[in-house]
Amino acid sequence: MAKKRMLAVVSSTTLLVAMGVAGCGTATTSNSSTAPSSTTTAAAGMGTAPLVIGAQDGSPGYTENFNPFSPNALEGEFFMYEPLYEVDGLTGAKTPWLATSYQWVGTKKLEFTIRQGVKWSNGKPFTAKDVVFTFDLLKKYPALDSNGIWSYVSSVSSKGNVVTFDFSQPNVPGWQYIAEQLIVYPGQFKNVNPVTFTDDNPIVTGPYVVDTFNPSQYTLKLNPLYWQKNLVKVPEITEIALSGNQTADLQMSEGKFDQAVLFEPGIQKVYVDKNPADYHYWFPLASPTALYFNLSEAPFNNVKFRQAMAYAINKEVIYKKGEYGYEPPASQSLLPPSLDSKWLDPTLAQKYQYNYSPKKALSLLESIGYHMQNGKLIGPNGKQLSFTLECPTGWTDYIQDMQIIQSELAKIGIKVNTETPSQSTDYNDVETGHFQAALVYGWSESNPYYIYDYLMSSSESAPIGKVAAFNANSERFNDPKANQLLTELAQTTSSSKQHKIVDQLEKIAFTQVPIVGLVSGAGWNEYQTNHYVGWPTASNPYASPGLTSTNALLEIIHLRPVK
Repeated sequence: MAKKRMLAVVSSTTLLVAMGVAGCGTATTSNSSTAPSSTTTAAAGMGTAPLVIGAQDGSPGYTENFNPFSPNALEGEFFMYEPLYEVDGLTGAKTPWLATSYQWVGTKKLEFTIRQGVKWSNGKPFTAKDVVFTFDLLKKYPALDSNGIWSYVSSVSSKGNVVTFDFSQPNVPGWQYIAEQLIVYPGQFKNVNPVTFTDDNPIVTGPYVVDTFNPSQYTLKLNPLYWQKNLVKVPEITEIALSGNQTADLQMSEGKFDQAVLFEPGIQKVYVDKNPADYHYWFPLASPTALYFNLSEAPFNNVKFRQAMAYAINKEVIYKKGEYGYEPPASQSLLPPSLDSKWLDPTLAQKYQYNYSPKKALSLLESIGYHMQNGKLIGPNGKQLSFTLECPTGWTDYIQDMQIIQSELAKIGIKVNTETPSQSTDYNDVETGHFQAALVYGWSESNPYYIYDYLMSSSESAPIGKVAAFNANSERFNDPKANQLLTELAQTTSSSKQHKIVDQLEKIAFTQVPIVGLVSGAGWNEYQTNHYVGWPTASNPYASPGLTSTNALLEIIHLRPVK
């Protein structure tokens, strides 16, 4: 089952959009019952200039679709529809939103207290019954349930302002997908097919509603009935349709966007140096860009071979040359750096560093029957070890990474053939298991459960020929111990137990090397401070940045106009 609400870190040559962050803190009872204080947002007077965003591909043009259930919805949905909780996609910090609190009753009952006094943009009161309607809609139309909530929830009901989720099986991390589900207005969705509905005039609880729309841009205006309108200091948001990398880069360098979410190889020169006082960027690091092997084939199914590859590839060269100095070497723990302080076992990280060492790589390969002969690594079958490595055509940074890997492995006698099929072909190859090796992007996640479940759980894999999500367990890793640990992790609300289990999952990632972590993927994010300030930064990571992500609400209430 593919997880939907993640910030994918993809190739440099795509118009990279922050596409949703599946943040999830450890599931414990929350004692926070209020929305963010206006004192933390440095409440200034209402701004006068619209906030202009350049982040979404609009070629050949926008289609007016704000249906939060649709994979084709415009990102303006995140300024209009709201969840029960906002979760920082980097740190996992939880902010009550349409719910004021939650509590677990055992591990199979979850209760949310719904905020009172909230109105829909048409003036109707928002109620707990609206929450129940939204989740029942996911059950009625399984195509909407991309996060598989009804695979572990058995019923949803309300009493007063409390919504209760009864679980068919313990799934404590499932809190996150429930908490971040955007809630819809029953009167608008009850008589339509929500799978195909385009929702061009949303009725919402959020801070903005649609103002104007055309295929090249759309504008959102303030919702006068918004329940925390005193925190919102941006009067208008304009989203510009991007028509290609060159045009978008030029527009960004000319200061046309207050925020952009674009890859730019020379960001300092092309952007920051144009106006160092006001033009800035912060590229937060996510889970690793990784080398995936098809573990259904030899020699990739041999753990010593995979360990050897982790030693044989110089990640520093990939970082500095292939990824332009934006993405430093990744930990083989497979966790993003934002989780290291809370979750990474330092003893494991020290023991299994996988620093570049061709000598160690050769020693491991020799232990499984390979030997050097005339500069070639010869296997037990008497032939040179070779395999094919692929990534999509046009992904220039990944193509450079492949060339680096090809060069590094040639030093120990391995022949790597590189291929660059179309993106659709590459994705299909990896998802169906018809590949030998591939470069695959990571994503932003704030709960280690979802990282390890996605990458290592057998439930996220599939037999050869069947589809496993592109950046999930498409390597076909199968380890009963990992499956058992993930089951145990899903069933406990104890922080100490969670940490002990995560330590064991980290050890599997380090020792079994299901995928080879290369560099920590970066989330592109450029912003200006000449109109608005208060953006998330490395020193104040209150949200995963990108005004076209599920943390957009957190970000918009922090922005304030320059005085």
